[in-house]
Amino acid sequence: MKHLGVTRSALEQAHAVITPDTFVRTALAEWPGSSVVLHIAPVIGTRARFVQFTAQMPAGATARESAHGHQRFAFVLSGTVEAQIEGEGDGEKRTLGEYDYVYVPAGVPHTLSATTDARVAVFEKPYDAVDGVGTPGVHWGNERAHPGDAFEGDDHLIARKLLPDEPAFDFMVSTMSFAPGASLPYTEVHYMEHGLLMLEGEGLYKLQQTYYPVTQGDVIWMGAHCPQWYGALGRHWSKYLLYKDMNRHPLAMLGGLS
Repeated sequence: MKHLGVTRSALEQAHAVITPDTFVRTALAEWPGSSVVLHIAPVIGTRARFVQFTAQMPAGATARESAHGHQRFAFVLSGTVEAQIEGEGDGEKRTLGEYDYVYVPAGVPHTLSATTDARVAVFEKPYDAVDGVGTPGVHWGNERAHPGDAFEGDDHLIARKLLPDEPAFDFMVSTMSFAPGASLPYTEVHYMEHGLLMLEGEGLYKLQQTYYPVTQGDVIWMGAHCPQWYGALGRHWSKYLLYKDMNRHPLAMLGGLS
């Protein structure tokens, strides 16, 4: 039905569902040689305050830090990537495989070099500094190494925070894993916005008053105060990667991206 324009993708004032059949690939100067799908950017809906994209990196491709000095979270979906952090104190090199990730603070020079064909999910945003609160450092991890916590006591719903839950960080990236038939305990409405990538499995996502079937590879943007709920379907656990802004007063976030 693609030739008839049929798709699950949808854009509303406070949310978007973006499915792989509608992805359009482009290039970014910081990612030479890579094919980039820019999923979420400030031009969407009511103006997102972050950027989310997926980079398809052929072996040998190298990316550098954001030209605008934005902080970056890079999560390896497949393949292997060598991350090189420059600078005194933070200088380090590591090879990242599937579900490994690195957070790089704003303004820290670094490179990401694909040692095999690789796909990398990336979140970027300007850093919102707060007087009296120190800035975060480089942070490494692997999603599968986190034991996770039962979300609100439900052991069929596991939340894994991939960044330290500390005031220095102005956003969090987590994964949420759902057993078949598990769901969020209620519809959420909050000031934080989300960027979401379905990593595994399938389910139904309620956004505002519409229910969307979603599956691996789908991207969702949820604006501030968008009613949201998810329930897992199928025979296997489902999992998504989730960005949200946090630890900052909403009025301090009105500056947006430059």
